[in-house]
Amino acid sequence: MENNKKKSLIPKAALIKAWLIWETFPQTCYNYERMMGQVVAHMFSAIIGFLYKDDPSKRKEVMKREIEFFNVHIEFGSCILGMAVALEEQKAMGENIPGEFITNLKTSLMGPLAGVGDPIFWGTLRPVLAALGAGLALTGSLLGPLLFFIGINLCRGLTRWYGFKYGYEKGTTI
Repeated sequence: MENNKKKSLIPKAALIKAWLIWETFPQTCYNYERMMGQVVAHMFSAIIGFLYKDDPSKRKEVMKREIEFFNVHIEFGSCILGMAVALEEQKAMGENIPGEFITNLKTSLMGPLAGVGDPIFWGTLRPVLAALGAGLALTGSLLGPLLFFIGINLCRGLTRWYGFKYGYEKGTTI
């Protein structure tokens, strides 16, 4: 998960905590102004102290940038957030990355990844698993509902984790 062991400011435990926040809370505080932006800022609260320990003005700048409007398919959006974390880390290390670039990257990827994620998860995976589960449930088997519940959550969790990991690892090179 480390982008570069020598140059990483964020410990792996903090990255996992940030991912767990995104995994747990993405739909808890929607509003029309920011949609999921508050959860993105909450996610960054797990790592912001490692980026700017002694600079409260820089922490505020990052949090203002990350609480902006964000709306994406949850599973596929995790790679965008992994990239944003990597870019914020590189910016904190002195790279010439404008804050607008990070915001524009998130904004430009929201639509396309929502357009990919929704059909895959809502239009394909969910109906297929539901049909398989219903077929088993009709015979009286408890495996039907379990297949659906475990299958959909396993696919969602793995997509979120590996998307976040991939986005973080490849964030500055993408």
